[in-house]
Amino acid sequence: MPKYFYRNKHDGTCEDASYLSGFALNEEGREQASMGIAVGDYNRDGKVDFCITNFSDDYNALYRNDGEATFTDVSYAAGIANVTIPFLGWGTGFLDYDNDGLLDLFFANGHVYPGVDRQDLGTTWAQRPLLFRNVDGSKFEQVPPATRSGLAAMLSARGAAFGDLFNDGHIDVVLNVIDSTPVLLRNVVHNGNHWVTLKLIGGPKSPRDAAGTRVFLREGDVRQRAEVFSGASYASTSDPRVHFGLGTAGKVDTAEIFWSDGFKEELQIPVVDSILTVLEHRGITGR
Repeated sequence: MPKYFYRNKHDGTCEDASYLSGFALNEEGREQASMGIAVGDYNRDGKVDFCITNFSDDYNALYRNDGEATFTDVSYAAGIANVTIPFLGWGTGFLDYDNDGLLDLFFANGHVYPGVDRQDLGTTWAQRPLLFRNVDGSKFEQVPPATRSGLAAMLSARGAAFGDLFNDGHIDVVLNVIDSTPVLLRNVVHNGNHWVTLKLIGGPKSPRDAAGTRVFLREGDVRQRAEVFSGASYASTSDPRVHFGLGTAGKVDTAEIFWSDGFKEELQIPVVDSILTVLEHRGITGR
């Protein structure tokens, strides 16, 4: 079926802009059987982009936000299309797993028909997850599934939730698996890159969990964007704290926070490699 995109008219109503936006169909003009959605600014242009997981024998679709509510399917150009065709994708998310300041892509996979293992169809019931590293803001490359690593695990996964479970500055992934226990993929990348995480708490007129809040972090000429979501991926809710990889930068210039009630707040970030608590109207209140 086509994908749907509703544009907010800022008067309490929305209009269906699915086809006009370019989001309804893929690059080939086809409908797809979609499951999960990732939302994030992978090319650091200040606009949120979408990545959609799809059924097997079709590719996961990456839609670049071109502004003015228009999107372009750049899946093949970005390097994720061919690799994802044999997989049946579910949960997905943008995450900076290596803290280099660019959002990478993760896909949870698993077939819906156990019987495919008895057929010569080129696919399996259990499938390994996929991780793509963002190379330069426009292209992705697959991270190889090292033997006995989490990326080599054969699972029938559905949901995927993301967050810094161990408060060590590295984003981990939790997978919901059919007929089995959840699977925790711990991020063990240690490359010396810096990071900062903000725990946002809304004021009297905003949701306490800060859902809907946007954060822009600036360091030199680099401006990153993150949002607080109440749910995403596929039937999943992730760590509400916003996490930014900083690469080799040992400082941050400013953080702009656009709270849900419309209040804009600008902060100086005093330290990196830390989790900072920010209370609306009061700034940084703790570490």
